[in-house]
Amino acid sequence: MGNTTFHPEGFLASLAPGQLMESLWNQIPDAYFFVKDQESRFITANHDFAVNIGAGTVRNLIGKTDYDFSPDFLADQFTQDDRSVIDSGEALINKVELVPTADSLDWLSTTKIPLRTTAGEVIGVAGVTRITRDTDELYRDHPEMHRIVDFIRNHYRDKISVSDLTELTGASTSSVERLFRKTFGITPIKYIKKVRLNAACQALQKTTQSFSEIAQECGFCDQTSMTRDFRNELKITPRRYRLRFTHQPPTGIAKQKPSPQFVGA
Repeated sequence: MGNTTFHPEGFLASLAPGQLMESLWNQIPDAYFFVKDQESRFITANHDFAVNIGAGTVRNLIGKTDYDFSPDFLADQFTQDDRSVIDSGEALINKVELVPTADSLDWLSTTKIPLRTTAGEVIGVAGVTRITRDTDELYRDHPEMHRIVDFIRNHYRDKISVSDLTELTGASTSSVERLFRKTFGITPIKYIKKVRLNAACQALQKTTQSFSEIAQECGFCDQTSMTRDFRNELKITPRRYRLRFTHQPPTGIAKQKPSPQFVGA
């Protein structure tokens, strides 16, 4: 046995496709794996990614791009990130984005790495996107965070400072900042902004209120402040968001199906 030459490449090459990455990623909650070529066309993905982007199956996803499933303002950003990784040959690590869906907002943390040939040429990207959701499991190690988050949800219409959050637990400002980064990957101020934007998105979709009324009810200083946060975080104006998600049907092959929870990467 000691003289036997070991060839791991041969073992891997003998495996039927779909047994490693795709199958394993399907067992990780709220984690989505995908591969794209140089033209940002999907080559493969795990099943959950295909379902949540709106393709239904991995087979329906292959050969298509984010533009087939996501509104242009999102697909533009996803494709731009692909291009940056391919052109630079450098990975994009844990980019945190606030992405609108049909009925909510999700914080996505995305990592993309370049894929190279044996000659070293970059021919595509592989990526992993994770969604941060609020669940009891999320607060298991830090139950005080649940109290802080509940406070934000009940008072997001009011002015909230980090010092307000520290008073709830007696923790220091730095401790609260650190807990938020560990739990959600973002600062407390960013989380408050998420809650306000989520409320504004709901109002834009489901009411005919004016932009100034929505801004006031959702905790923004004024309509200008709300518009600025929409541009910075969602890459779209409130007016375009209302038009896109209220009056226009979803794009791509998913347009006759229920709106997906996840909109691209």
